[in-house]
Amino acid sequence: MPQAPQPQKENWFQQNPKKTLALITGLAVLLIVFAAEKILQFYNHRHGVFLETEPRYIRLKEYRPLTRIMLPFPQGHHPFTDNVFTKKYPINVDNNGFIMPSRKYARPDVSLVFLGGSTTECMFVDEENRFPYVVGNILERETGKKINSYNGAMSGINTLNCIDILVNKVIPLEPRVVVFMENINDLSTLLYEGTYWNRNTARSPIETLPKTKLVGKLLKEICIPNLNYAYKNLKSSLFRDEQDEFAPARRKKLQVDKARLNREFAMNLQIIVDICKARGIVPVLMTQANRITEKPDRVVEAYVGRFGQDSGLSYREFKEIYDSFNETIRRIGRQNRVLVIDLAGEVPPDKTYLYDMVHFNDAGSKYAAGIIAARLKNILSP
Repeated sequence: MPQAPQPQKENWFQQNPKKTLALITGLAVLLIVFAAEKILQFYNHRHGVFLETEPRYIRLKEYRPLTRIMLPFPQGHHPFTDNVFTKKYPINVDNNGFIMPSRKYARPDVSLVFLGGSTTECMFVDEENRFPYVVGNILERETGKKINSYNGAMSGINTLNCIDILVNKVIPLEPRVVVFMENINDLSTLLYEGTYWNRNTARSPIETLPKTKLVGKLLKEICIPNLNYAYKNLKSSLFRDEQDEFAPARRKKLQVDKARLNREFAMNLQIIVDICKARGIVPVLMTQANRITEKPDRVVEAYVGRFGQDSGLSYREFKEIYDSFNETIRRIGRQNRVLVIDLAGEVPPDKTYLYDMVHFNDAGSKYAAGIIAARLKNILSP
């Protein structure tokens, strides 16, 4: 007898009708979206609308929130210091991008914020000796108030970055006082780039990301954020000595217009003061302590010589511009009746307090904290 025909085996699509329907629907939606994008692209181009530009972002100069970094002193900087560094220094960052210790109290009586570059950041100083933190402790002890003292500094920050941070991060804290210390970062930016609004990949105020890099960056941020950040820190640590943010401008003969540089710097300081006053915040300006004396020591002469020889800038010319920036800080303070803490005049210009041309060591940071706290106490007292 002939055998009965065997039932035909169902394929995956027949066995999974719901999944098949979902898959077909999803593909159809993707095709519709793709087609709509192309139609709109054609329509926009016909009407002079171009949406192919790369996305841009304002560069908020801060450490990534909730991270911990261990920083060794860069070997390439040893010729420019006469202090000894044999360990790594921690940078612990809170959930708002401030260097810890910062927010000690949920409901403080007073909040202080310090903004500036690496000279305020105090990267190669022990955490408990960084002057923004020490100032808060001294004032808390002497006034009996609960004080949060925030360190919002970061290497490379200039006054334009401070304005961004002030508006976007500091104002919501409702601080009583904001203390600013800038000089050499603004001077370097204006000297080598000519303007705050430059295209320097490290210091430009606006960051542009090509779409190809944007996709890769998003994938890394979503899938492996911690590994990606650890890799960047390791790379920065290993190759820190080879990085020069102003390398393209180093070998160009500089045309220095001291008056224009000071005007640019002064205008940013004025904006900072005006924003603070408009928001009921007491602005305090500080000059930058330094070892840039009439007769430079070996460390300072080597540092200025390294970066001045290619651009034709002599030590004396550099000193005149640098000193003029500190004088601009004093002038803006006088004109606005704002407290100026003159660290340039009150901190002795030697290796006891500064490990290189402008950066505090532990002793200098604590010394500066005493000066700052004594001046701020009058503001915080009833």
